[in-house]
Amino acid sequence: MELHHEKIEAAGLRILAVGLGEPKHARHFGGKLAPSVECLTNEEPTLYEAFGIEKGNMLRMLAPDALAAGARAAREGHRQGTATGDQQRLPGTFIIDAQGTVRYAYYGKHAGDQPDLEELVRWWQAANESAAATA
Repeated sequence: MELHHEKIEAAGLRILAVGLGEPKHARHFGGKLAPSVECLTNEEPTLYEAFGIEKGNMLRMLAPDALAAGARAAREGHRQGTATGDQQRLPGTFIIDAQGTVRYAYYGKHAGDQPDLEELVRWWQAANESAAATA
């Protein structure tokens, strides 16, 4: 997110990262890894549950695509630090409009499964252009 935050914000989107853990974790890791991204934490998984974000299981964590994503991250120099929160909770990415309507939802299949953020920005721009054309 940090690498793409300027493009994302230029598209009219605001980034908010939400994680499981204590507020001190958001300050430490968010400030270190993504200083331009607002990062919030909650010690309870209520928001994850409200958005239907599931927990992974051992079979899912050992699936070929999950192992490949882990190997790719390691090659790029990313290392797993001390885990906090619910380590089995899968990721999710959402675009929520100003009225609170979920316009885009992406449910990760494993910890490293994230949508391509540049594609996501292009989708958002096209969706808004289409909406403006029909208005």
